[in-house]
Amino acid sequence: MAININRLEKDLLELAKFSDTDNGITRLSFTPTYSKGRNYVEDLMKEAGLKTRIDSVGNLIGRIEGKDSNKKVIAFGSHIDTVPNGGKYDGSIGVLGAIEIIRTLQEMDYVPIHPLEVISFINEEGSAPVNIGGVFGSQAMMGLTKINEDFEKELSKIGLSKKDINNSYREPEQFKCYLEIHIEQGKELENNHLSIGVVTGIVGTWRFMVKVQGTASHAGTTPMDQRDDALLKSLPIIQHVNQIAKDINMGMVGTVGNVMVKPGASNVVPGEVVFTVEFRSIKNEYLEKAIELLQEKIGSIKGAQLKEISKSYPVMLSDDLQDLISKVCEGNSISYTKLPSFAGHDARETAKNIQSALIFIPCRNGISHSPLEFASKIDIENGVNVLLETIKKLDAK
Repeated sequence: MAININRLEKDLLELAKFSDTDNGITRLSFTPTYSKGRNYVEDLMKEAGLKTRIDSVGNLIGRIEGKDSNKKVIAFGSHIDTVPNGGKYDGSIGVLGAIEIIRTLQEMDYVPIHPLEVISFINEEGSAPVNIGGVFGSQAMMGLTKINEDFEKELSKIGLSKKDINNSYREPEQFKCYLEIHIEQGKELENNHLSIGVVTGIVGTWRFMVKVQGTASHAGTTPMDQRDDALLKSLPIIQHVNQIAKDINMGMVGTVGNVMVKPGASNVVPGEVVFTVEFRSIKNEYLEKAIELLQEKIGSIKGAQLKEISKSYPVMLSDDLQDLISKVCEGNSISYTKLPSFAGHDARETAKNIQSALIFIPCRNGISHSPLEFASKIDIENGVNVLLETIKKLDAK
């Protein structure tokens, strides 16, 4: 039993047409273009024999009943929203590949024992025109959304409310598991000529803001030895972020991604610099050590302060599902490795409540969130077939 890769490729190309830009794919959640793309996907679900519904926050769910009404749901899917000027494979492979699996099962007259659900989660990327954060749909379904007054105001801009968030929630006991297939968004599989990545966990991401205070003064009349230049004072901290990540662990990354210099004029010595610091690691102890070292450096620089923005902790995925996927690969002579994910996914949220797994396939040069994003037909085919066989084995249990 194998999927029809040509049919799946056609679906990917058709979905890519739903875009607000010609340079890459721009399909942001809660926009007319996103709704049209979701309608297209829903039509594919219906044609495949799935009964569809859109829940209270916008998650699209297609379901086929199993022989045993007492069995729990095997769910699989991903998302179809993109970042601005993104690619056609990120997320979409997971949703359209899931629909192709249902088609393949139907064509083989396979009747599942468990109910099967294909889920297209809304606003995984967090690029919607409102500030509600990423993995929005999966968080709502898992009951993990943190709601405050500002969040509710943002929800109201897209016609949603706290009640809609609550109505999206589903009891974890409904699910046997959730599985997702996704491009790696990195180079490990490609560099090592491997077909499949069995994801062990999804890294924690800790973000902080650093403010460095200096004294703004005239760039022409303030001698070099009398300056309190906030930008120069910031540079050792920025360099230290890079060194911290290297020193702690090769599997850790640290990034200064946004820098604001005030007042930001060519003829004024910088009086204040504000920049973001992000650390990612699969181990909490590495994240804690990184912040400890960063605080030490900041404490040595007059006028520097550190403020927490957000913390998402590492989430480990199901060992049992990892083992099952690995055995499927071995049984089909498909090369694989186990590796962590350094990008967030809906599977990170589902894994907090239910058994979850994430399968990676290679993407060319590790490029994602870009018009250059690409995954080959053979890699897509291998990955979706591995997911198909994994689902069959789970269904038999």
